[in-house]
Amino acid sequence: KELCGGTHVRATGDIGSFKITADEAIASGVRRIRAITGFDAFERFRADEILIDRSLNALNTQRDQLPNAIEKLQEELKQARKEASELKLKIASGAAGGSSNGGDDVKDIKGTKVLAKSVDDLDKGGMRHLSDTLMAKVKSGVVIIGNRNDGKVSIIVRVSDDLTDKIKAGNIIREIAPIVGGRGGGKPDMAEGGGTEPEKLSEAMDASYGVVEKMLD
Repeated sequence: KELCGGTHVRATGDIGSFKITADEAIASGVRRIRAITGFDAFERFRADEILIDRSLNALNTQRDQLPNAIEKLQEELKQARKEASELKLKIASGAAGGSSNGGDDVKDIKGTKVLAKSVDDLDKGGMRHLSDTLMAKVKSGVVIIGNRNDGKVSIIVRVSDDLTDKIKAGNIIREIAPIVGGRGGGKPDMAEGGGTEPEKLSEAMDASYGVVEKMLD
C-alpha cells in the first residue's frame, strides 16, 4: 500500500524508467520492494535483452518460443537424470553380485549371510530400491549399504524377518554410523543413518561384519 524510500519527486515523470528488481517479505504482512530508476533502469533493461538474446542463441529458438524451449530442456534433463539414476542402480546391483546368494560380497558369519557394500551417487529412493534387490537375493540375512554422495554418507541396514529376534537393524546402524561421523536409528528390520566423513565409509562397512558377529554371540 505504501512505497517510500525516503526520496521524493515533484512528479512521477521525474522518475523516468522504473524497474522492480526484488520483492521480499521482511515481517508478517510487510514486504520490501527494491527498484531502480532512470539510467540504471535503462541499463538493466539492456542487460536483460542481452541475456535473452544469448539464451535464444544457445537454445536455437525464437523469442516467443523461449518458454517452451526451456520447458523442453527441463524435461530432457529430468529424463536424463532418471536414466542415469537407473543405470547407477543397475551397476550397483550387479557389482554387489548377480548370484542367488548375493555374490562375493556376502560373508557367512556364524551361519548368517551378511552383505556390506559401498556405492556412489545414489539418491534415497535408489538406496531403498537397491536394498530391496539385494535382500531378495540374500533372502535370509543382513544387507548393509553405504552410499557416498555430495561429500556425505548415507547408510541403510536391512535384516530379514527371521533374524530380527537376534539381530536388530537399528542396533547395527547405531554402531557403524559414528565411524563416518554421524548417527542413525530405525526398526529391527530396517534402519537408516548417515554421516559427514565419506572417506571412512569403507572402514564402516568392514566393521559391520564384526558388529553382526557380536550380536550372534
